[in-house]
Amino acid sequence: MRLKRNICHNGWLTGTPCGVLAAILLFCGAFLLQGCFTGIESTPKITYKDVRKQNADGSQEGEFSGRLRPVPFSEWIPGRRFLMADAKGALTYSAPAGKVVVAEAGDTIVFRGTREAVAITGGKVAELVFTLLSSPADTLLYRPGGDRDALMRRGNLRLPFLVDLERVGDAAAMLAGKTLFTRTDRWLDADGSQHKGRKFLAVRVTGVEAGNEDYPFLVYFVSMENPDEKGALAMSTTEAEGMPALRGFDNLFLTTDPRDSYPQISDASWELIRQGKVAEGMTSQEVTLALGSPRDVDRRHDQSMMYERWSYPGGVYVIFENGLLVRYNQ
Repeated sequence: MRLKRNICHNGWLTGTPCGVLAAILLFCGAFLLQGCFTGIESTPKITYKDVRKQNADGSQEGEFSGRLRPVPFSEWIPGRRFLMADAKGALTYSAPAGKVVVAEAGDTIVFRGTREAVAITGGKVAELVFTLLSSPADTLLYRPGGDRDALMRRGNLRLPFLVDLERVGDAAAMLAGKTLFTRTDRWLDADGSQHKGRKFLAVRVTGVEAGNEDYPFLVYFVSMENPDEKGALAMSTTEAEGMPALRGFDNLFLTTDPRDSYPQISDASWELIRQGKVAEGMTSQEVTLALGSPRDVDRRHDQSMMYERWSYPGGVYVIFENGLLVRYNQ
């Protein structure tokens, strides 16, 4: 810090108010220079928010997502059908005292209404009444907690191990036959096993079937480019409170061709992006489109170069120099 020592020993700088101010400015400048140019330095890790493309969803995606919210309990009417998606439901929905009724995975149960029951503590509690579609005389009961008035105020009432078949029917009526564009390359085969498809691919929705408790919709589709290229995506509902869905419609599909938004990307790079692959020389925007959101971003710099390392689950990482991909492990 020779510059700092010289400042302190020059009386013409420190002997007047203006000199003191000049000394302070020179000292701060020296400090900043020392901090910025002593080699490669690390800055705090940043999240994907700092690097992702700010692109609000189109109105049609938002409309579709809004129409897939769960129906509030206050709007349920007797006759609403649910699919028992897991055999564990047999331990959750019980028969009335003295009866033996077992609901198996794949059974359809029908909501019949609510009735008042007495809890172990002696207070009143609401009990939901269901019957088996295949055997209307067989009754199943479930206590979600609280009395009927409390249930009416809860809005979204999520029932364990059940899929709302009415919402599945709504999704099928809304999506079947439509042309959409896949936003993810993680597809499902007809048997439910996961495989790698292509993202940003034009597809025609062929149907919607019931999935499981977490992903109640299985959206089946076929490629508009190759009829042998088929798949499905497991889709969740949009929460009634407006919270984003884990894998909601707008996470999985686009209603317009995304290629139109990136005319600067070459056809060769776009095809790699659709396969979820990267190559040297890609920009950060192209890598984001290909791989999605990085888990962590570490940014460093020296006198002439800006370095970024993006990390993804499974040990995948990419390294940029001045905004261009130079190394990767995919």
